[in-house]
Amino acid sequence: MADVGIGQLVSTTGRLRSRKLKDAVRDAHPLYEAMDKHGGIRRESGGRSIVEEAKTAQNGTVSWVGESGSVPLTDQKIIDASEHDWKYQLGAVSWTLAEQYKNSGGSDTKIIDIVSTKFEVLEDSAMNTFHEGMISNGTGTGGLQLTGIAALVSTTPTTGTVGGIDRSNANAAWYRNLKFDTGADWSDGAVDAGNVKRFLDKGINATVRNSKSQAQIGFLGQTHFEYLTSAVQAIQSIVNESGTARAGFDKIVYRGIPMYLGNGINYSGATAMTLTRTYLLNVKPGGVNLVFHDKAEFDMLDPVASSDQAGNSRLMFTMSNMIIGGLAKFNWVGFD
Repeated sequence: MADVGIGQLVSTTGRLRSRKLKDAVRDAHPLYEAMDKHGGIRRESGGRSIVEEAKTAQNGTVSWVGESGSVPLTDQKIIDASEHDWKYQLGAVSWTLAEQYKNSGGSDTKIIDIVSTKFEVLEDSAMNTFHEGMISNGTGTGGLQLTGIAALVSTTPTTGTVGGIDRSNANAAWYRNLKFDTGADWSDGAVDAGNVKRFLDKGINATVRNSKSQAQIGFLGQTHFEYLTSAVQAIQSIVNESGTARAGFDKIVYRGIPMYLGNGINYSGATAMTLTRTYLLNVKPGGVNLVFHDKAEFDMLDPVASSDQAGNSRLMFTMSNMIIGGLAKFNWVGFD
């Protein structure tokens, strides 16, 4: 007898399902994770902008004098500040009442919650775009993008305006990060496994105060990180543990500074960390900080009308920016 409905097999046999969604949306977010772990993320309660005050100039009256010497009694301008605008991110999730009601009931009909999953994907997608902003120069979306480390810790620190300060001005020398161009600043050529430790030493030594480096995070593009891995593995002692030789490193700390791989999984196609660039970052207050408004950190707003009248929508709002202040010179970027 021929089937006239859905058929014998379909009527009697269901599909074998895992009933669990696997994540093929969320990118790697190494800079966010590193800053979160080392105290570089701040939450603030308000303000029309974010101002970072600093002691910025020497007192020019200081001098060696004789027994009856004198110095000028002139006023000294020794305080200044950078000012950073807030940046805003918005995303929406929508669903029809029809799909919500169909995706309801017990486990036979509601295998995976579609609405909650839409919220999860919204947050993952927002975070992908957010992290892209964290490593950017802030010019994306017509300058509405988050101001990232490519602007704050610039490969051309004597140019451009950041935080309202023109870094080409001689009086802005305190606000310029340090940079190291392997093509111009030494004779060893591009970074490789043979010179990567000397390369990092250049950056660490440049940020030392009182014999201690002021950087808390090393953030390396994949090419530089792989050279560092090769260099430290070359001096690794391999220990025999019950017939197993354990080699390689999950984490690398060089001269007391944890080194993070700046690349990794990328589903979204967002712009990734430059492969041949390394940052040494000071993430103390006054260094590179990520600042969130404490009421707008991937915050879900009240429901709004959907374009489909038989549906619902909600918006996710984030108010934040990355900033740099008086510790700008404690931050270093090296690049090929």
